[in-house]
Amino acid sequence: MLMDDGLSVVHLLAKPTPATDREAVIAAVKAAEAADCQVISAAMLGHKADICFMALCADWRTLRSFQSALQGAGLDIVDSYVSITEVSEYA
Repeated sequence: MLMDDGLSVVHLLAKPTPATDREAVIAAVKAAEAADCQVISAAMLGHKADICFMALCADWRTLRSFQSALQGAGLDIVDSYVSITEVSEYA
C-alpha cells in the first residue's frame, strides 16, 4: 500500500542474538535505502532493546520486508510500532 500524502514509519527496537549476522543487518538497511526508504539507527540505553531502527517509506510492503530482513539477520525484534507522517502545508 502506498501513501499519497505522507510517509509510513516503522520503529523497530531490537536486541542482537548469538545468531546475529552484522553484514546481513547492513545489507537489510542498504536494501531498504535502495527501495527509497530513509533508515535511521540508534543505540538504546535500557533493558528492553540495544538498537532501534526507524524507517520512513511510502510503501508499507517495503517496511515489512525491512523488518523481515532484520529478523532474518538474527536480530530479536522486542518491540515495534508504526506511525504515519503528514506532508506539511509548507511543503
